Formats: sequence, C-alpha cells, structure tokens
Amino acid sequence: MIDFRYHLVSIIAVFLALAVGLIVGVTALSGPAQSGLRTELNQVSKINSSLAKEKQDLTNQVNADQAFAEGAADRLLRGLLTGQKVVLVLAPGADGAVTSGVTTALQQAGATVTGQVLLSSSFLDTTGHTESSLAGLAEQLASVAGVTLPSQSVNSAVTGQQDAAAVLAAGLLSKDGAGLAASAIQEILSPFGQAGYLTVSNSAGGTTLAQATLAVLVAPAGAPSASSTIANEVLVALAQELQAAGRGTVMVAGTDSIGSGSAINAENSVSQVSTVDNADTESGQIMVAQALAELLNGGKPTAYGIGPGKAPSPAPTPSPSGGTTPKPSSTAAAGGTK
Repeated sequence: MIDFRYHLVSIIAVFLALAVGLIVGVTALSGPAQSGLRTELNQVSKINSSLAKEKQDLTNQVNADQAFAEGAADRLLRGLLTGQKVVLVLAPGADGAVTSGVTTALQQAGATVTGQVLLSSSFLDTTGHTESSLAGLAEQLASVAGVTLPSQSVNSAVTGQQDAAAVLAAGLLSKDGAGLAASAIQEILSPFGQAGYLTVSNSAGGTTLAQATLAVLVAPAGAPSASSTIANEVLVALAQELQAAGRGTVMVAGTDSIGSGSAINAENSVSQVSTVDNADTESGQIMVAQALAELLNGGKPTAYGIGPGKAPSPAPTPSPSGGTTPKPSSTAAAGGTK
C-alpha cells in the first residue's frame, strides 16, 4: 500500500520539474524572443514616426495652401460676379463659418448678396401633414409666382417640398434679378414663414428680399447619417428648382460632411447642380464664386472640392475692365416658369 509520503514526494517532483522547465525555457528562448519583439517594436516606431511626419507635412501644406488662397483671394475673385445678385439658402444645421466665408467671397467677387433664407427642420419633414401643407401653399401661390407646378417630382415622397421649392425659387430668383415686384416676393415668402417653414433676413436685418440671379444652397454640417437620405432628396429637389429659376446654383458644404449619405453626394449622383464640398476653407470659398462664374459662362454643373479632386479649370479670369460676366439683360425671361 502506497503511503502519504509517496504522494507528497511525487507532487513535489512534478512541481520541481515544471519549475526547472520554466527556468530552462525562459533562459533558452528569452534571447531570440526578446530580439524579435524589439525588432518589431522598432519597425512599428519607425512607421509611426514616418506617418506622424507625413501628417504634419500635409497639415503644413494645407495651411500654406490656405494662406496662399487667402492672400490671392482678391486677385482671384475680383470682377467674377460683377452685376450679379446672390441669395443664400441655408439648410437646417448649416455651418455658420461656411455661410460667412462664402458670403465674403461672393462680395469680393463683386456680387450683391440679397440675403439669407433659413429653412426649418419642418421643411424637410416628409410626413403626410407636412406634404399636404406644403403642396397646398404651393398651389395657392403658384399663380403669384408665375409658375406651373412640376408634373413629376424627383421622389414621390417629397412632392410637397418640390412644389414648394418651385414657388420659392420663382420668388427668390429670376434670370435678370427683377422678374417679380417686391410685393409679390413678400406675398410668396410670408406664408411659408408664417407656417414655420423658413426665416428670411436681408443684409440690413429686415425680412424682405430683392430677387437674385444666382443661389448658393448651404447643406447641413457634420457627418452624414443613415436618417439623412430623405432630407437629401428634399435638398436635391430644392437645388434643381433654384437652378431652373435663376442663372446658376451651387450646393456647398464643409469638409466634415464629405462622404456617402451626404447631401453633396446625393446631388453629385444626379449632376444637375454644381457642388463644392470644402466650402469651410478659403480655397473652397473661392471655388464657390468661380463655380457660379463658370455657370454664367455656359459651363455644365460640376462637382468641385476634395471628394472629386477638382477645381474650376481653367479658373475664370477677371477682365481688365473688372468683370468676366456680362451684366444680366433687363429683357431676359423671368426664371421659375416650368
């Protein structure tokens, strides 16, 4: 019979063998293992340092490019939009820095900014009540605006918004900037404001607007989300109605809104309106004015900025007299009629 001492000795022998094995293994493998780990760590450190340097170099390059654009803005913009009037239409959540920067660039280009139309989030709502309300307002005001409502919408889910957009566009824009009397413009815009769909402000802080010849639609700021798809359809419909009513429209946004699911991408997929996706930068703001000038000169709607990697090329060049685009003809047909 095996006694307890035998069990004790066996257990001690097993643990002793494990301890000796661990010591021998660590001693034998520590050199190669540590050497391999050090080599990998050094390689990762070198890659990290290289990437950090590359990032800093790119940041410095971007800063230098923006400094150059800021310094050259007057020369690049002067006279591009002389004689033109521009209205800014702001989507809910539009970036204030984009709006102010674009406004400055337009004014440097010689344009008169007639004011801003700030859309409320309810304008993007596609529930039955909103659709019915917007469609009713559009039908009521179509004769005042002198338009025939679209027979087919971009998307059946946004029919009310597109009808409303056709009427609003006719009130805000015309080919010559003088298609409707001030009283008619007020008659069109006021009901939409009273219903809570928009707010109007002019450069003097008032709520009346003169008709413009060009429009800039400022898309929402921030990364796009899955829920923004239907809102994008509304903005696409609005942009196209603005384009049809005036002499040119550009949809703009900042670099943080680039990507799949954004309003800019939605518009680029149909290519009916020019876009600029880096309008939060000095160079992007210059592109906005150049893109409008390109449309005035007969150019086709094009996507500009970081995503497409394009700029108006060749960039419009101011003439010695201070303007590349002719002043709008007073006999041009009023915009907005379908």
